[in-house]
Amino acid sequence: MMQVEIPESKFHGLQQQLKNDVVGLSTGCFDAVDPKLIEVEPQIVLGHFKLSGADNPGIVHKLSSVLAKHSLTIAHMKTRQDEAPFGGTELFTMEGEAVAYHPLATHFDWTKVNDELQELGESLNCDINFNDMTPDDQVRVA
Repeated sequence: MMQVEIPESKFHGLQQQLKNDVVGLSTGCFDAVDPKLIEVEPQIVLGHFKLSGADNPGIVHKLSSVLAKHSLTIAHMKTRQDEAPFGGTELFTMEGEAVAYHPLATHFDWTKVNDELQELGESLNCDINFNDMTPDDQVRVA
């Protein structure tokens, strides 16, 4: 790729000359805008997740791996451990927000993410809830 700066009045002439005179190479001309002149504010899609169940080694890694597989990042998360009411088992709770930036990948599907998290929950004997959050209910996890 080569970037050149020419007067706007010469743009179409250069484009035509490259098309006619350059043989054996694919050429293209694009009008570039100074990136400093454009404000970019990525839009964020949020999902809220909550895992509850018996503590297992690697439980955080396993859940975050499913999210990462679908290009989701954990923006906020809190965890806690409680003693089970009966028996000496530790109950683990993890709650947080996952984010994805627009534009979403063409294959992105909230239902697929939720299905994989449900499968993970079943394999770990945990409850995992994952919900797409609309702008009206974007509650931050403290």
